[in-house]
Amino acid sequence: MPQSCCAKPVARIIKVAEFEVGLLGLDQALRNVYISGLDDEMEIQRDLLKWIKDFGNYISPSRENDYKEALLTEYRKFCAAVERESKAQERAETSKPAQEQKKKWFKSFRLT
Repeated sequence: MPQSCCAKPVARIIKVAEFEVGLLGLDQALRNVYISGLDDEMEIQRDLLKWIKDFGNYISPSRENDYKEALLTEYRKFCAAVERESKAQERAETSKPAQEQKKKWFKSFRLT
């Protein structure tokens, strides 16, 4: 059976207003908006909502503002996680030379 060329979006559950809703493609939408480099919150909300709809999620026009707020909250969490991961990766990369120095020192150090 032939496989699709594209991965299907994964569903995630988030809180929108007082309800929990399942959204297809949320992670991909968050990545797409992050990569776009937008910094205006209204544009971010608009693009996130557009992506979510493009992934086939129905959003009632009367609830769009609730979704925009929930999506912005998820986007902020996503950005914070990306920042944490970036800092952790930076620390790991800057500690590599120090680790190499320690290895060299231990190899050269001999007990007499």
